[in-house]
Amino acid sequence: MNPEVSIIIPTYNSEAYLAQALESVISQTYRDFEIILIDDASTDSTVKIARNFKDKRLKIICNKHNRGVSYGRNCGIKVARGNWIALLDSDDWYAPERLEKLLSVAKRENADLVADNLNLIRDRQSQPWSTLLLENQQEISSVESIDAINFVISDRPNPITAKRNWSLGYTKPLIKRKFLLQHGIEYDEAINVGEDFILYLECLRQEAHFVLVPEAYYYYRTRSSSLSTRKPTEYLSDSCKITQIFITREIKSHGNSNLLKVLFENSIIYQKRLAYYLVLEAIKRKKIIESIKLILDNPYTLGSLVNRLAGVLQNKIASILESKNLNQVDFNVASVKE
Repeated sequence: MNPEVSIIIPTYNSEAYLAQALESVISQTYRDFEIILIDDASTDSTVKIARNFKDKRLKIICNKHNRGVSYGRNCGIKVARGNWIALLDSDDWYAPERLEKLLSVAKRENADLVADNLNLIRDRQSQPWSTLLLENQQEISSVESIDAINFVISDRPNPITAKRNWSLGYTKPLIKRKFLLQHGIEYDEAINVGEDFILYLECLRQEAHFVLVPEAYYYYRTRSSSLSTRKPTEYLSDSCKITQIFITREIKSHGNSNLLKVLFENSIIYQKRLAYYLVLEAIKRKKIIESIKLILDNPYTLGSLVNRLAGVLQNKIASILESKNLNQVDFNVASVKE
């Protein structure tokens, strides 16, 4: 008899984290699942750690060569027998009730994808520093349907701070396997960044019913070496490329004009932010001629640079004033003691 859920865990050199990930799955309150672990030619003790788990529901697939996370997930989906695909990165973990809670919502809402909020937790820490929805300044108190337009908008930089958003592309939904097979949707193995975002958005383009619950049952580890902490120029460049992929798809398919509109808006936002950070990087490298050329080619970056400089000066002045006030307090205290 086939399991209800297939949990797919791609892994590469994850010896420091894998045991916690697997333990969090085996400890689920919902028990009808299989675990498919795809090791991407690890050179450490990752596979040995996995084999120490004697659970019959665990299947280990070892790649002879490093093929990337998208290949690993596709491999897992192909051998999966469950009605639902559950995603787990090897350095993350589940709350014990995650599968039980999400499956209940999925069946009640007749969903094709069901995602929860993410607990964002730094490496070597035990408590989350925030959640995805808090960082996006999204407040939902009940199950909410996500359409393609809202999904794309969630990927925009914060309009107030201009910082990168924790978009809904970071979620790890349970996905109905039948939906993926019926629509021929799989991970793009030519892309190693934003692969989840691309797959979810393609599901939404094919009219998947995607629901989000406000509770966070997934622990997303943020590490200094992870993709989520890359330089702005890197992720903005990738965002431009991914957005162009979907603009091309929508134009070719004569698809949703409203979706095409927000994709074009995102493209402009990413291009402007990318130009700004390219100027900033050139200035930091003291490439004056390159900086001037970039500003002349992208004059709108000048306003952002002036605002940034004003903010830096304001913080510097505040720091000086605070330092002087503290010195005055120290002087007064010394006078009293005398």
